[in-house]
Amino acid sequence: MQFSIVLDTGFGDAGKGLTIDFLASRSNEKVLVCRFSGGHQVGHTVALDKRRHTFSNFGAGTFRGIPTYYSEYTTIFPPATMVEYEHLRTFQPQLFVHPLCMVTTMYDVAYNRASERLQKHGSCGVGFGATVERNACGVTLYAKDLLFPWMFEQRLQGVKHYYEQKTGNTSQPGLVDLYKNELEDYDEEKYIEFCQQSLRFTRVIPFGQLYNSYQHIIFEGSQGILLDQAHGIHPHTTWSGTTSQNALSIIQSVNVDIKDIEIYYVSRCYQTRHGNGPMSNNEKLSLINTEGETNIENDFQGAFRVSKLDPGLIRYSIMTDQVYHGEQSIRKNLVITCLDQLPGFDIDELLNQLPFDFCAVWTSYGPSATDVSKFR
Repeated sequence: MQFSIVLDTGFGDAGKGLTIDFLASRSNEKVLVCRFSGGHQVGHTVALDKRRHTFSNFGAGTFRGIPTYYSEYTTIFPPATMVEYEHLRTFQPQLFVHPLCMVTTMYDVAYNRASERLQKHGSCGVGFGATVERNACGVTLYAKDLLFPWMFEQRLQGVKHYYEQKTGNTSQPGLVDLYKNELEDYDEEKYIEFCQQSLRFTRVIPFGQLYNSYQHIIFEGSQGILLDQAHGIHPHTTWSGTTSQNALSIIQSVNVDIKDIEIYYVSRCYQTRHGNGPMSNNEKLSLINTEGETNIENDFQGAFRVSKLDPGLIRYSIMTDQVYHGEQSIRKNLVITCLDQLPGFDIDELLNQLPFDFCAVWTSYGPSATDVSKFR
């Protein structure tokens, strides 16, 4: 059995969707894509033939008929899943979900958006962080609850009550009104209906009962190691572990030899960042071929920024991630994307500043898996 883990060495948007589609295109085995961090807030763009889509609720292997597994470290938001399912219906996307995968509600989304309008931390505004925080406070709502409609509705009321108390006790000016405004058009019956409909293509099952049906598991990382809740720069971090830690825990839970694992560290050939968080330099770049850029300014994340690549940050990310490998031997790969956008980028100069024993270095000069080739 083969395990591949795809990680972003920066602040996100490195090309994880492209890398996962590339790995899936090379595999002749039965493949499963596993989400092990983040959740429904991700945006991984894949271009295949004449199709192009930014996957949020389904994995980046969906164009190739590969199902997606959501682990217990992730979140799902059934209304958004239903919308994306209808868009991708031709491909018959399929979801497997761990029983303890966290379910996002409209109350989480409303609180997240109200808070973000005041704090401007760079959140996506889809309730991911609020969901994780609520669960950490003991007010849980899980995928398994979807299978029991009465229990789900009762527990949903518990979530509603949690936010009524949370906003009622806040000293933050304006938060209560913003929260209520976000819920003004909310239809709870419709939300519950979406949740039940999503079970048509979603199966709730532990990873240990599923993985043996596949020969190659591709772990789809979220965001970037520099946004990790423990290793990023507070408060511009995500409520998630974005290193390989969670993926390795999932693999170890099924007693698989850790020597069978390879990691793909992904970076654009320049820095990117959404929102107000710091970048290590502000050097301007003249990029070309950016017509297909899917990262744009929005109400919650703010502006999408770029600057010169900092090898020191890649070293920080990989050295941080290695902490979770222990003494085990894991094959490391480096993937450098968007090279068609920055002519003259010196790959050898970058590699000279990265003191790691990569088993392979891959480069991409375009948005499709066919644009990826082995540099060395």
